[in-house]
Amino acid sequence: MQNKVNFKFTAELYDKQVNWENRFKQEKDFFARVFNKNKVKAVLDIGCGTGRHAELFAGIAEKVFAIDPSQEMIDYAKSHVIKSPNVTIKKGGFRDIENLKIENLGAITCLGNTLSLLETRKNVKAALKATYKKLPKNGIAVFQFINFEKSVIEKNRYYPPKILIKDNKKYIFHRHFEYGKIKTKADFLVTVLNEDNEIELFDASQSIMCTLKKRIFLNIAQNCGFKKIVFTGNDGKMPFDRENHISLFAILKK
Repeated sequence: MQNKVNFKFTAELYDKQVNWENRFKQEKDFFARVFNKNKVKAVLDIGCGTGRHAELFAGIAEKVFAIDPSQEMIDYAKSHVIKSPNVTIKKGGFRDIENLKIENLGAITCLGNTLSLLETRKNVKAALKATYKKLPKNGIAVFQFINFEKSVIEKNRYYPPKILIKDNKKYIFHRHFEYGKIKTKADFLVTVLNEDNEIELFDASQSIMCTLKKRIFLNIAQNCGFKKIVFTGNDGKMPFDRENHISLFAILKK
């Protein structure tokens, strides 16, 4: 399994297309609850992107380690996001975690759609095997990915455009999904307009995701050795509802 870089647009554009403040209003309590319940002292975030979750975890855990296969993401995170001294961030992916030396590791996280962006079930299984092997006894893993039920994908095929105005420029982000039984295609469109409303940049990126339905993930996780697996909806509070939740968290305990 190779470490894969999935996004072609810049780290800055990737960071801008997420409303982190709103997202963390929903997720901060969830992670605090999960980490505190399992007495997590050190956490490893795989596929950390621009480091937003790593910085969030810095206020919950004693030590945070974050890795991403994109050097551009890592550089951006170091320059613009990571402020806490208890965060260590470096380039890497699932195949590198075996050699990481992390004392008191209690949790491994893999958020957004990092896991499904590995494209194949074979790669997903390899990632979960590496995660299981790295965790100590009673350690936990938290994976997040979209709800790949066909009815939900079709209903949410086009995400509402996100618009951000900064430095007299308007950023417009579009996202589109095309469901497939084995692989799902995701298109990311970014348009940047200058102060005269002229197009300054138009960027189109495409990623292929493994169609990782709950039952498929559950089978893979159980085959990798995980015994206790809990699924919640995207709010982190309610049990996962495959007909209504647009994404889910999977909490796995070794």
